[in-house]
Amino acid sequence: MTVDLFRAADGRLEGTVHAPDDAGRPFAGLLDLLRLLEDLDLGPDTGGTDDRAPAD
Repeated sequence: MTVDLFRAADGRLEGTVHAPDDAGRPFAGLLDLLRLLEDLDLGPDTGGTDDRAPAD
């Protein structure tokens, strides 16, 4: 996944989220970005770490 990120003249974050096999989804504002990231289906778990899991 790639995120093109820009700061607009009024201070908002704007850009485009590019997921694998996706043409790109534009966003305007942090809340829009978070919604896009939440809706992305990046496929099966690749064995990464879960930041919410307690450390042993």
